[in-house]
Amino acid sequence: MISAGLAAVMQSLGYKTAVYKPIQTGAIDKGKYLLSPDLTFVKMFDRYIKTHSTYMLKSKALPVVGAELERINIDIEDIVNDYNILKEKYDTLITESVGGLMTPIKENIFTAHIAKGLNIPVVFIVTPGSNNLNNCLNEINTAKTFGLDIVGVIINKFPLYSENPDIKVFPTLIETYTDSKVLGLIKNFKGKSVQTNILFNEILNGIDVEDVFRVKIPKLHGM
Repeated sequence: MISAGLAAVMQSLGYKTAVYKPIQTGAIDKGKYLLSPDLTFVKMFDRYIKTHSTYMLKSKALPVVGAELERINIDIEDIVNDYNILKEKYDTLITESVGGLMTPIKENIFTAHIAKGLNIPVVFIVTPGSNNLNNCLNEINTAKTFGLDIVGVIINKFPLYSENPDIKVFPTLIETYTDSKVLGLIKNFKGKSVQTNILFNEILNGIDVEDVFRVKIPKLHGM
């Protein structure tokens, strides 16, 4: 949802935008082709956004398991080549990972190696809660271990009101125990159908889009 929202916003602001999913698990078998549910979701908000996936696995298992079951050899060089082609053609390229940084892709290769190989800045999307804080801190520390460029953290499904003290101070805890910046808060859409205009406004009002993409956007300043 965050990838789709950010992509739709950047496209609407005049940036030719693409969303790249190097590895899609749980791909839908349409007989003659496989359909990416994640990239189809992106297209729901703006059909002009370019979407692409290098490897689509029907299995919902971990990539290392799914690829073995379907006898597919995941080659990181193929991912790098596809990424570079998209990077040359589009102003904004959002690359969506599969799982956390230590999700195994193949023997001795993890999601972090893909991020490192593509040399891309990393934005973490997390949901609030005590267990998720632990996961977030581990992910950030893992990113540092791999020498990744960390842009910051977006907190998704952040309730407007909560009696849970851990949730109330969740953004503060992230910035206190890491040197990463909280780039925005997105409220919980649970029970609602996410319409384009609602998601669009939520992204613009809840996330510092310029910080996410490290670019000054003239249209946001009336220029």
